[in-house]
Amino acid sequence: MTLSVSRWRRAFGVLLAGGLLMLVAAAGCSDSVPAESSDAPLSAESFTLGKNVYLTRCVGCHGVDGSGIVGPDIRPGKVLNKYASAVAMEALVRDGLGEMPEFGSKLRDEEIAGVVAYVRGGLG
Repeated sequence: MTLSVSRWRRAFGVLLAGGLLMLVAAAGCSDSVPAESSDAPLSAESFTLGKNVYLTRCVGCHGVDGSGIVGPDIRPGKVLNKYASAVAMEALVRDGLGEMPEFGSKLRDEEIAGVVAYVRGGLG
């Protein structure tokens, strides 16, 4: 059986689209908690710590859902585009930048890693 070029392209497109849909579905079906900066699964304790830090230190500027109040929108679609790595986000939280205050003197390293993982994981 031979396929014309147009049929071959259509078949290839269908296969490619199907494969992408399977990848998206698999990514959305994860039962794990969001990953830490090392891309290891985030423990329940780290997740809770990150959430607590966010709700006590970050929510006033970034809002409960991360959409921003006086601080910028940090929901995953925005923050992941600007900060591709957790390490870069941890440095921002630790050192501050512009209107963003530094938290390196106020938070432990595990608190910074936890809050970054919580934000990068979709704020819950």
